[in-house]
Amino acid sequence: MKKRLNISAAGLALVAAMASPAQAQDNQDATLLITGGVTLSNEDNAGDEGVVVAHNVVDPLYGNIDPFYGNIDPFYGNILPFYGNIGAFWGDILPFYGNISPFYGNIDPFYGNISPFYGDITAFWGNIGAFWGNIGAFDAANLASIGDFWSDAGALIQSTNDHWAALEAAGASPDHYTKVYAQLQELIAQSEAQWGAAVTEQTGQSFEDAFVAAIFARHGIIPNDPSSLSALTGLQRSAFFLDWHDTLMTYSGLDHVDHWMSAVNWTPAITQIQGSKGQSTVGLLDSTLQGSLLSSNVVYSGGTAETLDGHGAAVASLIAGAHDGEGVMGIAPNAKIRVYNPFDVDGTASWADVADGIVALKAGGLSLLNLIDGASVINMSLGEAGWVVAPGIVDVFSDRRVAQHANDTVYVLAAGNDGITQTTDIEWDFSSDPTMILVGSVNPHGEVSAFSNQPGHACLLDNGVCHEANRLYMRTIMAPGELMLVSDGEGGVVRRSGTSFATPLVSGAITLLHDRWAWLADNPDATAEIIFRSARDLGAPGPDEVYGWGMLDVLASQSPLDFNSMTFTIYQYKGRGYKSSSRSASTILSDGVGGLPSWYESNNVFFSMIEYVGDTHRDFVVPMSTATYGKRTNVLGSWEYFQDFVSGRFTNWILSGGTDSEGDGHAGFSDIRSTNATIPGGWSMRYDSAMPRFNSDGSVESTHMATTLTDPAGKLSFTLGYGQGAQALAGNGNGLFSDYDRHHGGVNPVLGFASGENFAAMGYQLSADTKITLGYTDNRLEGDEIQGLTERERLVMERLEDHTAHAFTADIEHRVNDDLTVGLQYTHLREDEALLGVQSTVDLLLGTGSSTEALTASLAADVGHGIRLDLSATGARTDSHDGQAFRTGNGVWSTAGQLAVTKNGLLGDDDRLRLAVSQPLTVENGDIEFTQLAVIDRQTGELGEWTQSFSIENKRRLVGEMLYATPLSDDADLSLFGRYQTEGNPGETENYVLGASFSLNF
Repeated sequence: MKKRLNISAAGLALVAAMASPAQAQDNQDATLLITGGVTLSNEDNAGDEGVVVAHNVVDPLYGNIDPFYGNIDPFYGNILPFYGNIGAFWGDILPFYGNISPFYGNIDPFYGNISPFYGDITAFWGNIGAFWGNIGAFDAANLASIGDFWSDAGALIQSTNDHWAALEAAGASPDHYTKVYAQLQELIAQSEAQWGAAVTEQTGQSFEDAFVAAIFARHGIIPNDPSSLSALTGLQRSAFFLDWHDTLMTYSGLDHVDHWMSAVNWTPAITQIQGSKGQSTVGLLDSTLQGSLLSSNVVYSGGTAETLDGHGAAVASLIAGAHDGEGVMGIAPNAKIRVYNPFDVDGTASWADVADGIVALKAGGLSLLNLIDGASVINMSLGEAGWVVAPGIVDVFSDRRVAQHANDTVYVLAAGNDGITQTTDIEWDFSSDPTMILVGSVNPHGEVSAFSNQPGHACLLDNGVCHEANRLYMRTIMAPGELMLVSDGEGGVVRRSGTSFATPLVSGAITLLHDRWAWLADNPDATAEIIFRSARDLGAPGPDEVYGWGMLDVLASQSPLDFNSMTFTIYQYKGRGYKSSSRSASTILSDGVGGLPSWYESNNVFFSMIEYVGDTHRDFVVPMSTATYGKRTNVLGSWEYFQDFVSGRFTNWILSGGTDSEGDGHAGFSDIRSTNATIPGGWSMRYDSAMPRFNSDGSVESTHMATTLTDPAGKLSFTLGYGQGAQALAGNGNGLFSDYDRHHGGVNPVLGFASGENFAAMGYQLSADTKITLGYTDNRLEGDEIQGLTERERLVMERLEDHTAHAFTADIEHRVNDDLTVGLQYTHLREDEALLGVQSTVDLLLGTGSSTEALTASLAADVGHGIRLDLSATGARTDSHDGQAFRTGNGVWSTAGQLAVTKNGLLGDDDRLRLAVSQPLTVENGDIEFTQLAVIDRQTGELGEWTQSFSIENKRRLVGEMLYATPLSDDADLSLFGRYQTEGNPGETENYVLGASFSLNF
């Protein structure tokens, strides 16, 4: 004697054949007959092993309904296609009115927030690049060709149906349907204009024959006979218009987009980002997929050969439908499928058959000489009538052959389609307790489907005791299960309803998890925890007796459950070895976009963040580019002084004073004005200053002050000052502060990092022609000192520590003759929490800073005719300090240089021209490496140290500058200037500036 059980799907009901004219119904009475509905009997009937078969023939397209107006139940009635009130079209699921209309409202696939072609979940726009690689799921030309067709056609469908419904409500005679027929002809014309060529190309028939005649025949409409329209009820009209949409979309060259996708927060981009590598195997206890387009995914098929009207193909299409521009898309299109069919020709099976099926699905095997693992998730769209969890399934999971897989299998079970709430507790065998997820159905409003069974307060008893964690609702989740567009198993599509079609959405999400994190296949409890905790809450807060954990959320399941539970572990070098340091990933991310140095996107640098779930973990690879500050060389931005350059440097500093070698004014271009004096004791004093600088907020800042004392013999000198230490310590250098700017200057810009605040120097004249100088300078650059930042950039700067740098210099300068002077300067730069100006809000990365050693050679030559040449070349090496994650390995090597030509007396005796070409500081060679905790074995999930190394070489930039000045009178000067910079690194652009200034002295 066997207990028999039935497939729990309402969806064997064929609502509308969506494939080819060959599938048109022969009957002409506009009635689609639904057969099946084998029920389970617990009676012991001798001679027939307790099998009771009840074939019900019903008319699901019957009822007094108005599908486009009012509070209606468009698919309500005594329609029991399988068992209980599980009608394929039960409840407020009218496809063309209200919020679930495919042509209007919140789930409209062609308009609004969940449109696949517009908005936040669009698969065709934005940073997620939904379809790259050899996918071809959505062709841009086809997408563009559809345009606004469905929004326009939807309006016509709406008006046509309104008129149609009004005639029915008024009891109009068949002769009054002429206008409705005319509106249908208009819809045909619109559709042929849009789709005619595609239909003809794909079928070899005219649009009239291949589409219009076929769909009319399927729905009992007689061509050129308007009176035949009077026979269609509101339900039949709904099926007709829905069929119209789905059939035309098969010719679009696009995969079908359906309402469930937005409901469970899934787009094809998620699948592609996660990989869908096809390394996971999903098991189906379902009807055979014989002839299905999914046959290429099938690696094993066992049991009987019954297709049961394509039920198995429909379920499989939601899991693994290809993203190929045809038919239905599945969540994990590359998954391997093992199928076992436990059902007889009448659609029934015993629990013993189910146990045999599980054993077969777990067996694994060889396919084309490749080892195929057994299924890690088994989809069970079946059940016993009247139960969510039936007593018989206890025997299945207690079967020794099945029980041995309790620790490496997730079982996903349909809750059933009787519309009942389970009240009976089940004595459970916790010695072989499997990981079991029960799946109920919701309608497109997110409300539990009228046919969906509910877990209620029923419990799995442990020796007669119910623990709250063992209530059925603690193992329940919901997914869309009404009007689901699925494969019909014969190359077409069909809409079906039932918990059978909610279940594969959960199985698909799990398959995607196991594809991305293969070791989760051996951690079923952690897998289920991810699915449950990522669900979107429905009903009462928290898990409840109707909705369980709530709505499946695919995106959330593939994302971190809680950033506070994730850790980011990197390794800092501590003298003789490495020491790991961990921080909460949420802390790092909350440091703000811009918390990480933006060393080139092309390096593909990433952070590995670990989330611990249950007894295992998941890793999340976060590219640096998602958390960097813009797309610039470093966090301060190499263009930061651009606005200041225009408004400050030229207008306030050019020709602010200065003297030539003869003591005459207007000798050259300098920011410095000097005054000499003699003090008691024979010492001489020189006071240097720069004209006050106006900040962007209108305040006045004194930029440079220095006092130099020289002994009476002229051998020993001491300098103290505040301001531009780089220029003060540069020995032979002159010109503008900008020559030493750390981003734009070519004259020892390494020293420029520490220039801006205190400086001091001691010089000693070794001989009449040779002098040595030792110096110190420092700078603390605050974010509000930087000009030209956007609001977003300034917010990031506020999160950074001030850039603090100190430099020591040793300089020797030798005058070869009256016309030639050479110099050599050694610079030692120390940066706190930075590397060549690059900073991070994550202190583990650059927290101990770096040191740079630079050597600068300079030459100044008077070549006659009032022409002076100044040449400078700098080479530097930078090394990171111990105790931080970013390490420089063999050092970072950089160069800078500048050639300036100054001509006095170009057009007159007192005018001046300066031309300069500089190469700002450029990293010629250098790698940054850092070590982090990451998954080093994608199959087992083993964690270990992972070291990345990436280049931080700069793209070489050149800056050209022209300055011209001439006195107009003793009290007035005119200056002209121009500047050009070549393109630099990503995010930088070419730029040039031309301008003039006029100064009047009083």
